[in-house]
Amino acid sequence: MMKTLFTCLLLAIIFSSCQTKVKINAPEPYQVPEDSAITKAVYDAYAAISFKKGESPRFGEIKNYFIPQAQLINFRGDTAQITGIDRFTDLYKQFITGNHISLFYEEELFGRTEQFGRIAQRISTYKTYLNRMDTVEERGVNSFQLIKTKTGWKVSSIIWDVEKPSLKVPGYYLKK
Repeated sequence: MMKTLFTCLLLAIIFSSCQTKVKINAPEPYQVPEDSAITKAVYDAYAAISFKKGESPRFGEIKNYFIPQAQLINFRGDTAQITGIDRFTDLYKQFITGNHISLFYEEELFGRTEQFGRIAQRISTYKTYLNRMDTVEERGVNSFQLIKTKTGWKVSSIIWDVEKPSLKVPGYYLKK
């Protein structure tokens, strides 16, 4: 009887210990390597709107990196400006040609990707250059949502806000 009680107590301790170890050693949320197809899709979207002096903007290529129903939501002003990808491309073209922009270059300063199955999101802190590469015109944070399609990862939406005197990009969005 004492032997059975001792065995049960030992098994209970081992079982309890195993449960605790599983909880302690649970994996962190899945982090996608920086050289992933998701990161490449985001970088391709940045590249599609970027051009340097002497280059022509590639307006017709922009929508290749988005799903046709993509939404772009901009908080540059006081309220959200929501556009589809075609309207965004038209507004971007008007901005570039109307303001005689000879260089528009946007690049990521920091990014973090999370993925589950065929959906992903990437927080991407960016900086923008206009007409010259020695002065940052703007910084902000993009929230990219992506889906995996038959032809690869595509952007389904981007939501962004820009840095202002009253809204600074937090340090945790600037770490490399």
